[in-house]
Amino acid sequence: MTTPSLEDLLTPHTLTKLVHRFVDQSENRICTALFEEHGKWIKPQGHSVQWEEVEFSRSLAPITGYESPHTQARRLGFKQRASPMVMVKVYKDLPGSRVFLDRAPGEDQADAAVVIADELADAVNLVQNTKEYLACGALLGKIQVDPQRVPGSELSFELDFQVPSFRSVDWSDPGALLRSRELRRLKRRYKDGSGQRAGQLFVDQSVEGQLVKNREVSGFAKEALGRKVLQGPTHGKATAWSGLAGLGWNFVDGTYQPEGGAVTSYWPADTALVLPEEKRLKKVLGWAEGPVFVPLGPVVAPAAQALSLVAETRGHYAYARLRDDPLGIRLYVGWYGLPVVLDPQSLLRVNVRPQAAPAAVTL
Repeated sequence: MTTPSLEDLLTPHTLTKLVHRFVDQSENRICTALFEEHGKWIKPQGHSVQWEEVEFSRSLAPITGYESPHTQARRLGFKQRASPMVMVKVYKDLPGSRVFLDRAPGEDQADAAVVIADELADAVNLVQNTKEYLACGALLGKIQVDPQRVPGSELSFELDFQVPSFRSVDWSDPGALLRSRELRRLKRRYKDGSGQRAGQLFVDQSVEGQLVKNREVSGFAKEALGRKVLQGPTHGKATAWSGLAGLGWNFVDGTYQPEGGAVTSYWPADTALVLPEEKRLKKVLGWAEGPVFVPLGPVVAPAAQALSLVAETRGHYAYARLRDDPLGIRLYVGWYGLPVVLDPQSLLRVNVRPQAAPAAVTL
């Protein structure tokens, strides 16, 4: 693959293609991947996204005689929801000396195209970090944006999806009856609330260590999965644990570090989330990406020609501008959209580190 010329590289089309390539190769963000791969894609036309939370019937259809009239069933329950979308955007100023004179990373000589591509990848990483923060917040039931939680933000808003919650026993207790009792109770609570079978469990990476220390689960691992557990991944989808309670286990290990702050996990260590099987997620999760207009060149033209210098893209975008005092390049990178929960009852947020264990429940 040949390296594009500097002129080609600085076009919005090429830069946006590079953004999507860097996004596809990024790791450490399994919540974003869940929405993008399995959520329903929503394409709003304005500044806000609208969706309907649907409540399906769970009662029995009546049994009647052969010649009896049909019994009327109630229509689906709809709850209209709406929210402004989130504009995540950053820019980088690259002085001419950095682009044209400094050695490119890993190179013996200057290479403007490599310098710009590396700076673009770093800017995309910043945008992806914020997208993961939003995606994890949506899964956990509440997106909260303000300058304290997301440093540098101009806006403050809160979007509560009202995801149901449940308190489990303390999973860090080696004597907790996770295999024989608690995971069964958790699945039953999810089935009673959602009407669906529990399919996946999202937990912080530290929970894997708690599973290994648990006496019941460690015995289970020795019996059937000992070697697979040792060889399995320590992040993302862990197939080695899939035999435990019949659930797909996902260990969230993503972190970010605000400038001047401490390393922070996207996922709270005391929280697990139950979801349905992947094939049902399009009815549960939504991924909205709004329209963005980017300049194709200096927008200085007669009115009849001005629109030809503006392009519409959706979701991710990038473009560049030449600065002449001092000489340099400004890179603009961003994303416009919002992760949403279409069916909150199909999620269950679980506290796995309660201060006191709940009362015994017999199944």
